[in-house]
Amino acid sequence: MTKLQLEYLRLALTVIVFILIITPLFLHINQVTINWFNSLSQVMAIPLLILCIGIPLWMIVDLARKNVADKAIFNLTFFISVISIALLFFSIKILN
Repeated sequence: MTKLQLEYLRLALTVIVFILIITPLFLHINQVTINWFNSLSQVMAIPLLILCIGIPLWMIVDLARKNVADKAIFNLTFFISVISIALLFFSIKILN
């Protein structure tokens, strides 16, 4: 796997995590109750937390090793990761 493919993989994982964090927030704010989705969100909370923290750590390690192929994709991934972490902590505070 090339460095650029790794960057795209990391970006795809970050976007998936972002979507899986924003969707329950959107449903909670609009007071939509979907039982199966609420159960799925509770099950996915721990893996999302691990991914949400693991992806930026992975990025920092690659940055320290100078293993970054495209700075623009790297910056976009890091920005989405930081927003995801902020939304995750916001959702933990709101939903509890």
